[in-house]
Parts: sequence; structure tokens; C-alpha cells
Amino acid sequence: MNKIVFIALTALLAVSCGHKSEKTVMNAEGLNFDKITVDTIAPLLQEEGSPAAHIHLTMMYGKGDLGKTINHAILKGGFLTPDYMGTMADGITMKQAVDSFVINYVNDYKRDYAPLYRSDREHKDSYQINYDCNTYVQHHRDGIICYIAHSDMFGGGEHSISTTLAKNIEIKSGKVLSASDIFAEGYEQPLADLIANKLCEQQDVKTLHKLQEKGFFVDIDPYVSDNFILGDGEVTFIYVDSEIASHELGEIRITLSDDELESVLK
Repeated sequence: MNKIVFIALTALLAVSCGHKSEKTVMNAEGLNFDKITVDTIAPLLQEEGSPAAHIHLTMMYGKGDLGKTINHAILKGGFLTPDYMGTMADGITMKQAVDSFVINYVNDYKRDYAPLYRSDREHKDSYQINYDCNTYVQHHRDGIICYIAHSDMFGGGEHSISTTLAKNIEIKSGKVLSASDIFAEGYEQPLADLIANKLCEQQDVKTLHKLQEKGFFVDIDPYVSDNFILGDGEVTFIYVDSEIASHELGEIRITLSDDELESVLK
């Protein structure tokens, strides 16, 4: 296997994409966190001027016995793309998982792109790959942390793809909470209506039809995202780039207070 250069950094690097900045905590209710930061530049071919894959990862992870439960949820949470981690054996450390992810990513890059580039030398930029993922831990509610991953991926297309994935995890059990764990039975339609109404407020329109005219929920009904942050007295629903609106409108976040959600909260 060709040599891969790994540069371990001790400081969190600045995020290159334009997503909302998140604050992170290093401890929550006796659960302590640390981070692994890796930067990798892997040339596609072993020759001067070769296109390359640039990979930056910062992964937060729990320390100690309590951290093992949280780390299992993180590894199975699909925070990195492709989801190599989800198939890794139980008991693997975060460092082993991150190193394995990078090796798999680079191997797939070379396997998929090298044959194409050898026959298409005139379009070098099309074979440049950039993958940036930074993770954060938030602690707003007793017994729960929210693990957030911001990813920015560029694979030679017209634009990069930015994604935010948030999962709320019970500290003691490691259970990842879904919307059905937070909201009462039958919440789907009432909560979808609340989300649509709040988005109407944000866009200064009065009806769903007018909202659709502005490019939101076109040809689809409003729905509840299972990608949400349990904040301090509020819940923020995240719709990633191009999920409910065009790429130009970017990531959509809709925040509802606990008071506004009173009718649907458990």
C-alpha cells in the first residue's frame, strides 16, 4: 500500500465551510471528552503534480468507562461518510476507528479515481477531493448530550456538499433519542404544522403556498426532521442543504421553544 502521510494536530483547526459555528463542551455530568484531529493529504498517483484527497477530521470522544458507552453510539451514528465506522467491531477505540476510516477512504479514492484520471489528464481538478468533518458536543438537558458533526465534501462537481448531523444521546445508556422518544404519540402532523408555521414567520409569509413559492417544501408536505438539537428550553430542527429547498438556500434550521412545543412534548 502506498505511503499515506498523517499529520496529527493538537489544536482544533478552523472550519472551511460556511456552516453555523457550534460551541462544544469538554465535560458533562462526569463524562469527559477529548478530541482526535487528523489531516491527511493522499496523492492519487505517485507522481509530481498528481491530484490528491485532502481529508480533515476532528472527532470528539468520551473518556473513561462512561465514555465507552457514548463512543459506541458515536461510532454507530453515521457521522462520517461513507459510514465505514458503522460496520466496525465493538470495542474499537476512537483512534483506531478514525485511522481505519482514513485508510478506507483513501483506498476507495485511489481505486475509483485513478483509472479515470489516467485516461483524462486534462481535467486534473475533477479528481481533487476534499473532505472536512468537525464534531462538537453540547450539553443542554440533564442526562443528555448532543453530538453534532459538520461535514463539507467536494468531489469535483459544481459545488461542495455541506451537511450537519445531530444526535441526542443519553449519557448513562448511550441510547440515541429519536423524535418519538421526545414527542407524544401522534405528534407528526401537529409538529409538522408548527415547523411550517415557524418557517413562514422566518420568511415573512402567511401561508404554506407562499412558502413554497419561495422554494421551501416544493412538491413535498412539511415533515418533522429526526435531525435535531435538544437545546436549552428549545428544539432546533435541521434540514440539510437541498433537503427541503434548493442548494442556493443552504441549510435550514427551525427553532421552536418548549413553550411552543408544549402540545406535542411528552
